[in-house]
Amino acid sequence: MDLKNRVFIIDDDPIHQRIAQIMISKHNLFDEYFSYTEAQKALTFLEENTKNEEMLPDVILLDLNMPVMDGWDFLEVFEKLNKELKKNIRVFIVSSSVDEKDVLRSKLFEGVKGFISKPLSPDIIRSTRDDY
Repeated sequence: MDLKNRVFIIDDDPIHQRIAQIMISKHNLFDEYFSYTEAQKALTFLEENTKNEEMLPDVILLDLNMPVMDGWDFLEVFEKLNKELKKNIRVFIVSSSVDEKDVLRSKLFEGVKGFISKPLSPDIIRSTRDDY
């Protein structure tokens, strides 16, 4: 079975999502991408597919500042869920925040592999794949 490289983009800003989608497609950075404007919907998908490795993403690009469920709330639930997932998913926080406290807080989460400042570039997105 040939597993596809998948990325989830979780960001409430449709413009940021579209920019990320265009870069991913144009530069063939991932085989597939899925976009969520609500973090809870992404969590629901992950919960429903914990054992379905081919449906799970390899990488999650996560915005911090979102209404209803923000990136920190997502990470709290994801850390517990991550133990049940059939795949090692790497989370990269993508934020316009340059607050050092956010960077330090992100390091408290095991699944978070990096903190990326917006705007994204093809090289930045490519770097999330470097440890394949």
